[in-house]
Amino acid sequence: MKKVILASTLVLATVLLFAQADKKYNVEVVRDSFGVPHIFGKTDADCSYGLVYCACEDDFNTVQWGLLLSRGKLGLMMGIEGAKIDYAVQLLGVPDFINEHYEKDLSPECRKLLEAGAAAGNDYCKAHPEKLIFKSLLPIRPQDFIAGYMMSMALMTGVDGALKSVVGESVPTLDYNKNARGSNALAMNSKITADGNVYLDVNAHQPLEGPMSWYEAHLHSDEGLNIIGSTFHGAVSIFHGVNENLGWAHTTNYFDAIDIYQLQPDPKKKNHYLVDGVSYPLKISTAKLTVNLAKHRDKHKFILSIGKKKWWSMYGATYINKKGMFAIRLASNMTIKSVEEWYRMNKAKNYTEFRNAINLQGIINQNITYADKNDTIYCVSNGAMPIRADGYNWKSTVPGNTMKTLWTKFLPHDSLPHVLNPKCGYVFNTNNTSYSMTSEDENPLPLAMQKNVGFEMNQTNRSLRFYEMMKDYKNRKVDWSDFLRIKYDIHYPQHVVAPFKKFEMEDLFSMKESEYPEVADALHIIKNWSVKREGSVADTNATILYKFLYNSYFNINDSMDNLFAHDTKAKLAYFVVGLKKVKAEMLQNFGSLNVPLGIYQRHQRGDVDLPTNGGPDMWDAKYGSAYGKGKIRVNAGDSYVLLAKFTKSGPIIRSIASFGSSNTPGSKHFTDQMDMYVHEQTKEESLSKEWAYKHAERIYNPGTALSPK
Repeated sequence: MKKVILASTLVLATVLLFAQADKKYNVEVVRDSFGVPHIFGKTDADCSYGLVYCACEDDFNTVQWGLLLSRGKLGLMMGIEGAKIDYAVQLLGVPDFINEHYEKDLSPECRKLLEAGAAAGNDYCKAHPEKLIFKSLLPIRPQDFIAGYMMSMALMTGVDGALKSVVGESVPTLDYNKNARGSNALAMNSKITADGNVYLDVNAHQPLEGPMSWYEAHLHSDEGLNIIGSTFHGAVSIFHGVNENLGWAHTTNYFDAIDIYQLQPDPKKKNHYLVDGVSYPLKISTAKLTVNLAKHRDKHKFILSIGKKKWWSMYGATYINKKGMFAIRLASNMTIKSVEEWYRMNKAKNYTEFRNAINLQGIINQNITYADKNDTIYCVSNGAMPIRADGYNWKSTVPGNTMKTLWTKFLPHDSLPHVLNPKCGYVFNTNNTSYSMTSEDENPLPLAMQKNVGFEMNQTNRSLRFYEMMKDYKNRKVDWSDFLRIKYDIHYPQHVVAPFKKFEMEDLFSMKESEYPEVADALHIIKNWSVKREGSVADTNATILYKFLYNSYFNINDSMDNLFAHDTKAKLAYFVVGLKKVKAEMLQNFGSLNVPLGIYQRHQRGDVDLPTNGGPDMWDAKYGSAYGKGKIRVNAGDSYVLLAKFTKSGPIIRSIASFGSSNTPGSKHFTDQMDMYVHEQTKEESLSKEWAYKHAERIYNPGTALSPK
């Protein structure tokens, strides 16, 4: 009898599990010759179904990563380190906020996209149960996708660092910013282009692999959706790209997006805190964590369930440590509207509709560089930027015992730094200050209401180099070949800025070898470096030195920074330490300082291992990690490039991915774009349905066919 009941229960569970997936979606996928999915649907929701299904086909592990993140179950995939991230998700109140706001904050149209995405995930799991790491992930729900959007936004504003400072070592730094600190975006209109067309460079720098790597797709519905670009695996729309009328690029902007408050405990009541003399209780609950302790994560024998206390105050997520009560306040866990905002941006037909979309302020940070077929270009330091009270040091811990510090509103969009159709004919951003996005005489000026936002004021080497390049076009206009040269530029500016620091490296080039005999040979090579990446031995030495400076940046405090800015001897001593590092590393690994860049810096995946140019903080951006003996393997930077020209007959689109459209080993598209990538070549793409079918490698209906190989 018990067996009968158990069997009936399993049947019922299976029926319920896939009930949502029973809804039929009218979608056809056309994989072009590079495996890029062109997804055609009757409705926008059909396209979202196809997008998620294709992402599962091309990188199901990354899709699962995002879904486990949303459930607070990464501990099942990543063990203890994943459980630490799960605690952060639950501490920030992400699941509860989503459940509370899902129905009331998202339009019915947007919810249909999420429902379609969930159906696609469930259908894929049903067709490929062997690829599912944990059955507890099922059924996939529409709400599961939103947590990925929210946590991506949180990571881009540095929430990992804030959590680490409050909780301590129990929350790991995910190294998002450290590995991929940078992006490029550029738009030009007829005021500067030689052919009168509008040019757009979409070039966000992300990790080349993993949860925050790019996935290229084309969405086309009978409801007016027609866009190509890139997104994260498992998202239900395009994050940045081009439709028939307009396009945009994202670059990360740096401002003070997160505040840490120190609460005042009520000495008379346990687990209470005082605000303006009034006692308030902390909301106390338990984060439920699941940790897979098995050596191989696909084995389920060693699953450990853990409960860890978490708190909530009026200021937000709260944690009690040895130093006291601390709260973290940030916009990214206060809204679920980023998914709605991106969807509306995908559908926008002109500048007005696009502006209406970003007025939602669901995307809580990211610059937007915009261009359209009507000759409009626009750049804005976009986001949800808190309106903070005067009189407090917002860059440090602020008092959590007064309502004065409890911000609840954000600057209206028109109050953010922005430029619309400047006379010079171009807008750009390379993660430099928000007050530098066009010609120097047309840049936005700081407003009084922005003073507590905490915008970074630094230029990057890419922004300085861009201004140098634009000097060549004072007396002539930019043609398409010029535009490509800018995008793939391999120079540093004449006065190279040390990574994101205040001082320049110019003093390094004036150092005399005779005064530094211990590093004279390394110094001689780097002094002859032309600041152009031509693959020379000087490039290799300079890359290692720059890597030292870049990594040191994260350990240099403000007092040291100011010391280097004003004390030349201290700065030179710092350079000598770096040169010693260069020399020791080169001799240990290669036995010589005379090693060309192509031997040292590699673009590798599977059996493909290629030399590659480019470097940190330049337009052709490359960041690497240790690979083999003494080499580096590029793992971040130029990860996806889309170049668009808006002409009278429609946009002309070129793109390239760092590896290929698939992250599945064995797929023919696992490495097929690598050679083009290292040679600065791009492939043709199109919004045309006829073009997609003409270049079709395979045509199928997802959910009813085997995964493409």
